[in-house]
Amino acid sequence: MSDTSAIGGRAPARRIVLATSNGTGMGHLARQAAVALALRDTVDAEPLVFSLSQAVHVVTRHGLRAEYCPSHHRHWMPHLSWHGYLAARVGALLAETGADTFVFDGVAPYLGLLRARAAHPDVAFVWVRRGMWRPGANRRALAAEPFFDLVVEPGDLAAEADRGATARRPNAVRVPPISVWPRSRPLPRPEAAAALGLDPERPTALVTLGAGSINDAVTPARAAIRTFLDRPDWQVAVTRAPLARSGLLPAEAGRVHELVGVYPLARYLAAFDVAVSAAGYNAVHELLPAGVPTVLVPNAATATDDQLTRAAAVARDGLAVLAADDTAPAVAAACALLLEPSRRAELALACARLPAPTGDLATAERLHDLGGFTGHRAGRAERLRAFDLEARAGVMRALGPAGTSAVRRALGRLPVPGPTRPLAVRPSVTDRLDPAQLRGDHPVEHVLPDSSPAYRARRLEIARDVYRWPAEAQPCDEPSDPDERRPVSDHA
Repeated sequence: MSDTSAIGGRAPARRIVLATSNGTGMGHLARQAAVALALRDTVDAEPLVFSLSQAVHVVTRHGLRAEYCPSHHRHWMPHLSWHGYLAARVGALLAETGADTFVFDGVAPYLGLLRARAAHPDVAFVWVRRGMWRPGANRRALAAEPFFDLVVEPGDLAAEADRGATARRPNAVRVPPISVWPRSRPLPRPEAAAALGLDPERPTALVTLGAGSINDAVTPARAAIRTFLDRPDWQVAVTRAPLARSGLLPAEAGRVHELVGVYPLARYLAAFDVAVSAAGYNAVHELLPAGVPTVLVPNAATATDDQLTRAAAVARDGLAVLAADDTAPAVAAACALLLEPSRRAELALACARLPAPTGDLATAERLHDLGGFTGHRAGRAERLRAFDLEARAGVMRALGPAGTSAVRRALGRLPVPGPTRPLAVRPSVTDRLDPAQLRGDHPVEHVLPDSSPAYRARRLEIARDVYRWPAEAQPCDEPSDPDERRPVSDHA
């Protein structure tokens, strides 16, 4: 691996890996990107992104190096094998980069991640754990706390209303909200509108329900779009256009603009007079600090994130308008309120009083302080939790996939997903983050760009443990020469 980085053309004093779970939206990646940029700008350290999200390619637009690791949801390998695979991937990356700190942003640390923690006591492990969990949800994940040398909780504008399992836990270091908005180099309205193909002289609504409205993105989006299009002077920008344009008259559809591959959207927020959004962490902490009058349509189907409580709390504080539910009448009624200039002015003024979200800088400072880390010693709680997890994994191996699924069904749980034996495939090996390839059905082994031949060889060893291909055959090795690469879509 090269000893130099983008930091002044010289080797950084440290390397720090910023990892994310797969997630359902961009929240984990956006927070880690913000922290990575803060590290790059303020600390003599090179941030490296390691993500289970197929959208990881977007962070390269910040000039960050990143590596993709398939999550167990891809079903490219048996579930139990995946945890060993993840542990090996993390270990190989730490060895290749010499990173002294590993930062995980996600609501539930994986067994494979905890195995990597145990195998690398000389590396500081940090858990960035967003709060605002649904009451009673995900409590077992908190048993992973002792594995980490630092737990960071990003601030939430609705923190006072938090009643979830993480609320007021004494061992978490709380920082201000983390948002990529301040570091996205926000554009003024004329430039932002021009970049998106919008008319800066016309009032503009942003409708961005996307992955934040898992249960139904179509009904609230259409209701919002129709409400604004009923005013002839308004134009609408949408992030899920194929759903939004159906059922519109040709003249109306011409006033709906598709936002394809726009990241970070935070950079262009000055182009919008209002927004209609889900109430996820990322959206709330970009739109409101940017002063965009917003209708929040909380997603009631999220497993952990308590969007209903977050949306209701910021609405009570006069920072947003809350849709009563995600039905068409409720969303239309909420959007109609923002057609009134006086209401928009009230919301913009209230948001203008919010402090800047500086959690990225605070987190970077905490990570800087770990530069003198002297090693991790497993305590009794950690050893007991590790024993429990490994015992469960041992039982699952003994029962086999079929037996494990039968036991889970008897307990009222879903069967173990994924294949029951290693797939007989040759994975593609590449150092480029092609989103179409990452979303495809063929297994991909992505290696960190500019990594060493020894690292690539180690990665092939890891892949052979979870895939089965003929000994004489080689995995599909793709060209790394930029001139040989085909164009890459940037649709996140």
